Amino acid sequence: MARKCPNCFCTIPATKMLVYSGDVNCTSCHNSLEFSAFSRNIAAFGALILAAVVFRVSQAYYSGHPGALGWVFPVLFAYLAYSVASPILLVFVADLQLLPFEPAPVEQPHSAPVSHSSHHGSH
Repeated sequence: MARKCPNCFCTIPATKMLVYSGDVNCTSCHNSLEFSAFSRNIAAFGALILAAVVFRVSQAYYSGHPGALGWVFPVLFAYLAYSVASPILLVFVADLQLLPFEPAPVEQPHSAPVSHSSHHGSH
C-alpha cells in the first residue's frame, strides 16, 4: 500500500511513512510530509475500540480464574492491542499532507548592559 505526495503525486510507501513518520521527505519534490491529524485520530479511535473489546474479553476470561495477576493481564492485553492496531489502521486510513513551514527562531543580539548610576541629579 502506498501514499502519494500531495504536491507532486509521487508514490511513497506506507511502511516508509510509518517508520520515519517524524521526518519524511518526498523523493521527488523533497517536501516534508506528515500524516494528517484526521487520519491519526481515526486510527487512534479505531485502536481504542479494539483495545476495549480485548479488555472486555480478557477480563471475562480472567474473572473465572482468580489470582494475584488476574487484573494485570486484561490491561496488558488491551495496551498491546492498541499498540499494534493503531499503526496498522494508520496504514489503511492515512492521508498525507505537507508539513507546515515553521521558521527558525531568530536570536536577538545581546545589547550592552545599561548602567544604573546616580548621575541624574545636580551635585
